[in-house]
Amino acid sequence: MARITSAITLVACHDCDLLHRLPSLKEGEVACCLRCGAVLARRRSDPVVRCAALTLSALLLFVIVNFFPLLGLNLGGRETSMTLLEGALELGGHGMWDVVALVFFTSWMFPLLHFLVLLYVLFPLALGRVVPGALTMFKAAGLFSPWGMIGVYMLGVFVAIVKLADLATVIPGMAVYALGGLLVCSTAAGHALDHDAVWKQIGRTKG
Repeated sequence: MARITSAITLVACHDCDLLHRLPSLKEGEVACCLRCGAVLARRRSDPVVRCAALTLSALLLFVIVNFFPLLGLNLGGRETSMTLLEGALELGGHGMWDVVALVFFTSWMFPLLHFLVLLYVLFPLALGRVVPGALTMFKAAGLFSPWGMIGVYMLGVFVAIVKLADLATVIPGMAVYALGGLLVCSTAAGHALDHDAVWKQIGRTKG
């Protein structure tokens, strides 16, 4: 455990709200609240490499989710299937273009930008290099992240399967399994991402 003695950053404990001054942690060290013992910060080993690998995995799964069939339906011997974007465009044919725009931005554009920007910064950083505009791009990745609603669409897929099961035979497509893997990888990448370590490594490498 790291003793909280030297001041670098003020952080409030998320359990008891006690303010602490965090020290600079070494790899593997954990800073805990002096009052309740809750974990305030954790310095993971190789956070840049781990997050870059998970983000690349998420990007590959993202491609599968958007270009392979999501669900197939077999009704009376007639089988049909469509991708996520094809399903959204089908709604556009009924005049629901606001829904089409929402699906496009939250399930395609913002997640894609988030993955690409992170990889643009993290992969060179893992090799000891800093790309032009790394600080700006890393900040932009944080802005894109909240708009990517992968978990919402995972829930929507489950709801659709349950509701359609009584009407037709539902055939999960490859994209359904990829969507589950994408949710796991993107969540793990977010957990592995150590913003403080990235900022410091960018500054250290540039210097």
